[in-house]
Amino acid sequence: MILLFKSYKKTFILFALFIAILLYFLYKYNNILNQRTLDILVSNQVQIAQNELENQKNQALSLALMFSKNQDIIENLSQNKNIELKKELVKLIEIIKTYTKQKIDIQIHTKDLEVFTRSWEDKDFGLKLESFREGLVKVKNTQEPYVSSELGKRFNIKAIAPIFDRNNTFIGSIEVIVDFSLLVERLKAFGINSLVLLETKYLDIAEYHKSNKILENFIILQNSFNKNLFEILSKNPEYLKNDKFYYETKDKIITQIPLGNFENSSVGVLLICFDKNIKNFSYLPKYEYLGDITIKQDKKDFKNNQKKEIIIR
Repeated sequence: MILLFKSYKKTFILFALFIAILLYFLYKYNNILNQRTLDILVSNQVQIAQNELENQKNQALSLALMFSKNQDIIENLSQNKNIELKKELVKLIEIIKTYTKQKIDIQIHTKDLEVFTRSWEDKDFGLKLESFREGLVKVKNTQEPYVSSELGKRFNIKAIAPIFDRNNTFIGSIEVIVDFSLLVERLKAFGINSLVLLETKYLDIAEYHKSNKILENFIILQNSFNKNLFEILSKNPEYLKNDKFYYETKDKIITQIPLGNFENSSVGVLLICFDKNIKNFSYLPKYEYLGDITIKQDKKDFKNNQKKEIIIR
């Protein structure tokens, strides 16, 4: 009887041990599954933000390409008529605003990378931009259009297209400037709150943003932003680092997307925050940040407005 009891006891212990091991591995597997689901969610939301950013760049670039063919712009630049050219730019901007609700600014540069005229102000004529405007230098050297999130007196999306006269001679460039406000609004429609952040060390160049709200080592470019997100970041400054793919709070995910470089150093980031318990989301393919878009085309064909290929750098 005692031997039978010991046998049952041994069997019970082995069974309990087996159940405990099984439950442990089920727990580990469930954690792995939950982590994978969360990783897919984050990748999906990041892809949405990146796609919206690229859409904004492409729209700005389309406008720059279109305006670069405007004969009034070409003639006024050729004849050094900056006042008349500004009037033309203002008219174009009003047309865009009326039909698309999109707010843009336009700047025209000479072939020597000097300010020729600006749609938003009447100053800095003749200012040399070569020292801090990498995009302009790139367009002058390649004579091809280019769009990026670029640092200047403001940090925003800048789409630049070369301008050629009737003899197909490079005479300057046109720049369509779009801030990040529309991008922020678009992301809200996807349940994504965001902050556009500029590194404070670049405020000596981006002087337009000197009075903006500071968050650790960043300047917030929006005048209006999500106060709850600001509080979370203020209390958890480690979330502003780029040490991890994403950070988790009790019910939120926070991650960031690079917005551009200056002299091979990060200028700013798009920080996004969303609910970690989103139930319905698409399982989209993985997205890798690929950087700025350059439209590559033969110079002769570009002058004939024939787009060749798009290279993503």
